[in-house]
Amino acid sequence: DDPSAVWNVYLAQTNDGQTFTQSRVSNSANHVGVVCTFGTGCQSGTRNLLDLFQVSIDPQNGKAAVVYTDDTITTDSSGNPLPQMVLAQQQ
Repeated sequence: DDPSAVWNVYLAQTNDGQTFTQSRVSNSANHVGVVCTFGTGCQSGTRNLLDLFQVSIDPQNGKAAVVYTDDTITTDSSGNPLPQMVLAQQQ
């Protein structure tokens, strides 16, 4: 419950099921602050991160495409975060 916590998106990938490589997906933090897991019992601004993560693998080259939520890009007129979907493609 640290209001200054900085969140990033990471991917762990394997080609053989035994060795995994972890890499950071997001270029910058995708959320700052707490992430409340109490649904409608959460304070405003604490459930913006959502749980929308998708990973797809290109069958031709094995590279990953990751879709995730970033609530640091835009805000509404009151300053509340407006979560946006982001696509990151492995280089």
